[in-house]
Amino acid sequence: MQYRFIEESDFEDLALLEEELFPGKPDSFYRCQPAALRFFARSSHTFVADENGLQGFVLAQAVWQGDRATVLITRIAAKSNEAYSGLLKAVLKSAYDANAYEIVLFINKNTRNNLYNAALDVGFSNSGLEMISRVLGSRGQRGEITGIFE
Repeated sequence: MQYRFIEESDFEDLALLEEELFPGKPDSFYRCQPAALRFFARSSHTFVADENGLQGFVLAQAVWQGDRATVLITRIAAKSNEAYSGLLKAVLKSAYDANAYEIVLFINKNTRNNLYNAALDVGFSNSGLEMISRVLGSRGQRGEITGIFE
């Protein structure tokens, strides 16, 4: 499997793959929209897994913390454990190469056990912290709480 930066020619296939891997979510859940993908493509931390078509993707960006950068993975989805592992390794290498030595990924291990295990296999650790969130505006009024770092 090849792990490479996303390209504009991938955008349509990425949107279809995201909908396939996360079916039935509200429109606001989906991140593989052209504007977002153009942003993430410039981050140098966003990759696709490609083998006879797209097998997965990771959307990540460096977030400046004032004295250091942390690479934040905001969406990762794949069809296989192999693709998850390779995508995570691609982000680890890109972060290291950019002197960003902190990588953050929020995982619900109860619903995404295969991703959780792949992350542990490539050296991530469970810090015991739990992410809580609040969605504002009409999305919050509708009770939407998913899609944030999922």
